[in-house]
Amino acid sequence: MNDSAMELIDATTYPIHRPGSAAYRTLVARCRDDLAAQSACLLPGFVTEEARVRMVAEVDRAAPDAFTCRKPHNVFLEEHDDAFPPDHPRRRPQATELDSVAFDQFRPTDSLHRLYVWDPLLTFVADVLRKEHYYRMADPLAALTVNVMREGQNHGWHFDESEATTTLMLQAPETGGVFEYAPDVRPADGDGYEIVDQVLRGSYSDIRTLAVEPGTLILFVGSRSMHQVTPVEGPLTRYVAVFCYKDRPNVRNSREVQELFYGRTA
Repeated sequence: MNDSAMELIDATTYPIHRPGSAAYRTLVARCRDDLAAQSACLLPGFVTEEARVRMVAEVDRAAPDAFTCRKPHNVFLEEHDDAFPPDHPRRRPQATELDSVAFDQFRPTDSLHRLYVWDPLLTFVADVLRKEHYYRMADPLAALTVNVMREGQNHGWHFDESEATTTLMLQAPETGGVFEYAPDVRPADGDGYEIVDQVLRGSYSDIRTLAVEPGTLILFVGSRSMHQVTPVEGPLTRYVAVFCYKDRPNVRNSREVQELFYGRTA
């Protein structure tokens, strides 16, 4: 087992390097309970403050070359379909603007890269999600990314394409940049149009927020829970790393998707 990332995490509080231990089983059970109760599991202080500062510096170095995404989308991240009426959720565009730092913009020696390729992290996430087989994404751009949100940037309402997402909050803005979500509103056998419509109209009563401190690892069931990030306010940029895992090996995005989200192919 490669222990090169051990120093980056609070291994006492989060013993993900000791699968099978009582402490590990307790942590996995806690995360599963949190996901079942609120569609999210937060592990504050997952990375040490020293590691977080290094990771922020790595993103600071790469952020000037980040690609700006400004493409409108619907909440399902699917193609516009004129078969639905104009006020249908599938035809109501959401505005998103953020900058993306791609995997190949990080060095293998960078702390973020080292944490992502560390096997204990992959094993832990797989165990929480009850995945017998789980793999790091093979895409040289999308495997590990950082969402960079500067003042005025946001991420509109949407569902994730993956069942669950694993993210690490690196730097929070002074104000704004709030993660809001409507938990478990999309049924497994449908699209939940009625509730989606209520969320978009601002009339849905169960909108929650996640107060996420820098250094927190987040597991979130984003395929079933509709979510957005409100516009960032102030000069401090919001940095969130996204660790991409898949149910099968060697998954890569198409060249078209790479071009759309990163402005290039690889």
